[in-house]
Amino acid sequence: MDVKKLVIVFAVFLMLTGGTVSVLKWMKLGPFSDVVKPVEEEVIPDEPPVAIDMDRLTIPIFAEDRVAATVLIDLKVEAVGTENQEIVTKLLPRLSDAFFKDLYVFIPRVIRRQNKLSTDILAERMKLTGDKVLGPGVLHNVIIVEVTER
Repeated sequence: MDVKKLVIVFAVFLMLTGGTVSVLKWMKLGPFSDVVKPVEEEVIPDEPPVAIDMDRLTIPIFAEDRVAATVLIDLKVEAVGTENQEIVTKLLPRLSDAFFKDLYVFIPRVIRRQNKLSTDILAERMKLTGDKVLGPGVLHNVIIVEVTER
């Protein structure tokens, strides 16, 4: 008899917490609030950024069971200073892999919404991905030289 009561109390507790989380999300309260964080000022480096060439990214776009198109992206990354240039050069394969994985999912969503690719959107997305892989302040900019769709 005690086990049944315990199970019922546990089930009621789960329902109450689920309801509470749903109400907090719906009303955008607590951890679900849309508080905008202040934008930090960009640090201006003492040294000019150093451009590093990357291999061309080839990203297939699938429709149903076949490749519908292929997006080719020629790009360069700019590192902040010579110390960070060494870090970026050392981690270039990891950075290229992160770009591929992110854009493999991101590009079809952009094409579905806008019917075309914007180099500004891609560069900003790749900068965010680069900051995740290399850490903040290492990558200055991502320069997209050319985007080709086949």
